Amino acid sequence: MTDHPNFIATQRMWDAIAADDFSTPFDVIADDIVVDNGPGAGPWRHLEGKEAFFTMAMQFVPYFQGTWKQEGRCIYADDAMSIALVHETGKAPSGDLFDNMAVYVSRFNGEGKVSRLWTTDLAHEELEEFWRRNTIEIQQ
Repeated sequence: MTDHPNFIATQRMWDAIAADDFSTPFDVIADDIVVDNGPGAGPWRHLEGKEAFFTMAMQFVPYFQGTWKQEGRCIYADDAMSIALVHETGKAPSGDLFDNMAVYVSRFNGEGKVSRLWTTDLAHEELEEFWRRNTIEIQQ
């Protein structure tokens, strides 16, 4: 499975994010992507479209004032999907720490682009409490 094109594309995306290259991941995302996030995404639980995903990222990452990190490892991929384990950390302006291990499931369309993404947070309850204490104003 590690030689599967979707495995390679998924790991390349996570390697780019770890290197602070956020343009490479957007190349893999379909224009009509639908994203359903766990509580780690704060107010961005459901997104539709690449533009909405980009807008979320451009607000979410700066919120953590340069401390946001994601380290992802693809653990499975086939013609239809990939699964990655992602360690996410950051520090809110309040000083609260964000520390989560998440599972990202991506579904690929016929063009090899991610058309659907689901994220599940293992620190579910802690992240719900984190966002109750640390609000963020979202801009559409």
